[in-house]
Amino acid sequence: MKAPAIIFAVAIAPGAVADFWLTYMNKLMQGPIVLSDGLGEGGVFLKDPVVTCSDVSIGIWSNSGDVSGSKTGMRTVPGNPVRAPLYRDPLDIVEFNTGDAKPGHHTIYKDRNYAMVDVSGKVTGQCHLNRTHTFKLKCDTWGDPIFMSGSSMFFCESDIEL
Repeated sequence: MKAPAIIFAVAIAPGAVADFWLTYMNKLMQGPIVLSDGLGEGGVFLKDPVVTCSDVSIGIWSNSGDVSGSKTGMRTVPGNPVRAPLYRDPLDIVEFNTGDAKPGHHTIYKDRNYAMVDVSGKVTGQCHLNRTHTFKLKCDTWGDPIFMSGSSMFFCESDIEL
């Protein structure tokens, strides 16, 4: 069962124009400080592909079957769940919508050589499929363990604001 994402903060400074990594993250929190039901799973935007416990407060854009219009999150096509650390494979289409937050609504298409395109059809970046950076961490934060696992999906070269 998928739960709503837990959004704490954005890992990249707001308004920064930069290349970025789109990474798939599963975050499980246990103990008395549990937000929602403790599960966050979906896409995160990072400057560095190496995830560490210092990334524990990163905001996850949760999995969704529909991120059109005002619906936020990340959609993968096909939406095949696979075992950790990849969680989703293959990645023929990855669409993310961060609503009013940066970077907004974009889609990455395998059949367009992983071009990133906004909702108006404008190419906004070039992404490169890269599943090589995997992680499985137990972080002792706030006195309770937080388990994070996942993998990189894409490195994207773009001038969009994050």
